[in-house]
Amino acid sequence: MEILIRAVIIIAVIVIALVILIILYNVYKNQRRAKMNKDIADALNNLRIKTKENEFEIKKSNDKAYDYIFKTPNSLFYIKVIPNFSNYEICINNSVKWQIRKSFGDDSLNFVDGVEDLMRMEFEQKNAKKLYIIYPNAKALLKYINECEMVFVKPETNIYGASVVSYQALKENPNILEIIENKKEI
Repeated sequence: MEILIRAVIIIAVIVIALVILIILYNVYKNQRRAKMNKDIADALNNLRIKTKENEFEIKKSNDKAYDYIFKTPNSLFYIKVIPNFSNYEICINNSVKWQIRKSFGDDSLNFVDGVEDLMRMEFEQKNAKKLYIIYPNAKALLKYINECEMVFVKPETNIYGASVVSYQALKENPNILEIIENKKEI
């Protein structure tokens, strides 16, 4: 009987420890997401503040296809934030299949969630642009040109009608949106 009581106590302690770990992990994930959202909003606000404030507008979106709408004097950016907390490289295979890889030789088939909805959207406004922000950064941003050839993605690179930048690049270079609008080289 004593062994049974000890076994029940040990199982109870293990279950309680697992529940606590799960709760802590979820709190950590939520804090990380909240920091990401704050950082992106701050970066967009900094872009707005460095110019004429009344010409820029930022809206948080409830649409699952995009996270923000950022209106500039010349363009209307529909922005989707792609979390990449592990700083892996992202390889764009086609418009809706973006692969996350630890390194070039990684053959795993891990794909970025949430890319397809914005990529498939059609806009009536001629000045509408699709922008993906990789948060916080990516070891490398690559795009397949054909089965054997890849190129590094720059802000001005056309990704099936969209642009892709890292949060770090956006933060360091406030002219990135102008580069995307005008397709100038950095």
